[in-house]
Amino acid sequence: MTDQPDFSKLGVEEVDLVDYFGFDEFETFMLPDGKQWFKFKIMNEGDRAKFQRLTNKDIKINQTTRDASIATDIADERHKLIKMSVVDWNMYAKNQTTGRFEKIDFTLSGGRGINLESWLARANPKIVDDLEFAIRQANPWMQSDMTVEEIDKEIDRLTQLRVEVEKTNAAK
Repeated sequence: MTDQPDFSKLGVEEVDLVDYFGFDEFETFMLPDGKQWFKFKIMNEGDRAKFQRLTNKDIKINQTTRDASIATDIADERHKLIKMSVVDWNMYAKNQTTGRFEKIDFTLSGGRGINLESWLARANPKIVDDLEFAIRQANPWMQSDMTVEEIDKEIDRLTQLRVEVEKTNAAK
């Protein structure tokens, strides 16, 4: 371990320095009731590399036709992104026996009871989409990974959502 340098000789104060060897930032995604939420981590470079390795798709080229294909599993990528990012939650579920709401402890997967993995399998797809979108927005590098087709799909989804909201507002 090296001795701490004399910062005055460098022309800086120690308080002016930034620690670039640690990056832990979190955001909270509120659910529509305003009481329940997900806490997710903004990915550091190690998280980013792991996510990219987990979701890397092989390109297959047919030697005869020279056609190329990439198999994509959008659901798998969405679930991996959420499972890698979400680190905590404040969630409640209704006990089927008592009819009362009970706080659900956060766990990623495995074991008995409700956890993030089982929640994903049973959750409202709109909430899952909104959570995924919030995570992607918090990680700007992910936006550059989007293809034109993915951006077009998102535009179509938002356009449809706008139409539905306009219909709902008109009905009120």
